Formats: sequence, structure tokens, C-alpha cells
Amino acid sequence: MDHPTLSPADKEILACLQADPRISMAALAEKTHSSVSPCWRRIKRMEESGVIDGYSPLLNRKALGLGIDAFVFVKITSHHERDAVEFERALQVVDQVLSCYILSGEEDYLLRVVAPDLDSFANFSRKVLAALPHVREVRSAFVMHTIKESHRLPLPD
Repeated sequence: MDHPTLSPADKEILACLQADPRISMAALAEKTHSSVSPCWRRIKRMEESGVIDGYSPLLNRKALGLGIDAFVFVKITSHHERDAVEFERALQVVDQVLSCYILSGEEDYLLRVVAPDLDSFANFSRKVLAALPHVREVRSAFVMHTIKESHRLPLPD
């Protein structure tokens, strides 16, 4: 995959946007020692090339009553492409699953799941996760305390 070349000015803009995605174009231009039009063009180019993939507010799960944050390991019954696609497609509409990764090693998938409380999580695990197509085994690990969580990516040199 070709990676777009980022200038020092592009990286400075990205660093500012990661620190404050709501920054105004005028403030961003001032902070990056640019003017509004060139700054806007750089952002547009990075959006079109896929470097900037979107904008989204960060919500506080606890403030929304989602006290449980869990990592769930899932093994599926077979590794046939059709079965994996069916599992992955069914998972797409499950709002409690924040992310899903295919893993190497013993487990097939790692999910990050949120729920209001342990009873809700247990019910969700039994009635939703275990009922997804081709699920053989589900194991959960609960987050006790978050030490670091970031959505900021390191920018290339």
C-alpha cells in the first residue's frame, strides 16, 4: 500500500488536529504559522488520501452508564472463508461491540465490548455473542482500571 508523503506542515496540522479536533480553521492556521486557505487545502488533501479518516466525538462510557469494559476472545467453529464472513457480518450490527480484530495464535477474534453492568454483560454474552454464527467459544476479561487509552497515532518522522 502506498503511503502519502507528509510534509512537516502536514504533520504539524495532524498533531494539532489529534490534540484538538474541534480547533477552528483560523486557530489551526495560526498555530501552524500558515494561512486559512493553504491549511484547508492540506486538510482536504489528507482527507482525500485517507490519512484523515473522519471526525468523531469521544464519548465517556461511564457517563453514559456503561460501567463494564471487557475484552472478549472468540473462537469460531471453522476457518472456512464463508463461515468467517458470516460471523463478521453478523457482528457489524452489534452496538455493544466497539471493535473486533482477527488474531494470530490460539484465539480467532478479540472484541472490545461495553455493557451497563455485569448482569447485562452476562446476558449479552449468553444471548448475543454465543448466538452469533459459527461461535465455538467465548472467553472474557474485564478491564479493572485503564492506565492509558489514546486515539492519537504517532506521526512518522
